[in-house]
Amino acid sequence: MGKFLQRNFLLYTKDRAGVFFSFLGMFISLVIYILFLRNNLIAMANGVPHFDRFIDTWMMAGLISIVAVTTPLNAYGQLISDEQTGRLADYLVNGQLKSSAINYLYLLTAMIEGALGTGVFAVICFGYLSLKYQYNPFGVAFLATLLFNFSLVVIASFLYGLLIKLIKTAVAYSSLSAIVGTLAGFFSGTYITYGTLPQLIQKLLNYWPGFRVAALTRHIVTKDLAVNLPQTVQHNLGITSNYNLVTLSLGAWLLGLLLLFALTNQRFKH
Repeated sequence: MGKFLQRNFLLYTKDRAGVFFSFLGMFISLVIYILFLRNNLIAMANGVPHFDRFIDTWMMAGLISIVAVTTPLNAYGQLISDEQTGRLADYLVNGQLKSSAINYLYLLTAMIEGALGTGVFAVICFGYLSLKYQYNPFGVAFLATLLFNFSLVVIASFLYGLLIKLIKTAVAYSSLSAIVGTLAGFFSGTYITYGTLPQLIQKLLNYWPGFRVAALTRHIVTKDLAVNLPQTVQHNLGITSNYNLVTLSLGAWLLGLLLLFALTNQRFKH
């Protein structure tokens, strides 16, 4: 099993173009915010002191949650490739791996690659804050942000592990990736603020772990900033301080997906 995981990571790192574009996608989201969204968001405060630092920090939390949701899907592209080229069948025919184990190995690959990408992007985002505002943000808030987003990586990995069972071709996988990449930003309440969404969409987002993690980490990273905003404004910006509710929600999602994944782990039958 260890050799199979090692093989997956070697293939991932050897695909330099794939790695480059994967990280380029993360940078693009950050650049789009800095160049096109930042000034409009800051202008909403109309002169509130230190609001620029607040909104930058708020946005970094949202962007990190987007990466945590999207990056685990990349690992499943290798699964589709292995199926289409017959490499996966070779592992099964030669008895090198049990069919029941393969799903879990790709799942573990997705978790590790997702955690790596999320961790790197979090360092970049907090590094931007450090350079922009000349302070050290790499403290407890940074560690808490990593912890909750790594939990989101695990949940996303399980979710894609279920969805990928329905995918048979590279074209379908590319379509799924495009849909996930488009929706992740909106479902985190980042590209469109939570308060501007219709009531029905707000209610749906309250059940989505990507939004839950984004909302809580926004609170974690902004709570010590010298910006006093009314609760209604914080609510509209998608900020929550309810640790227990978020933790319970993540636990429920993880348990449900784990059970579904175990029950449907029948993809690779001889």
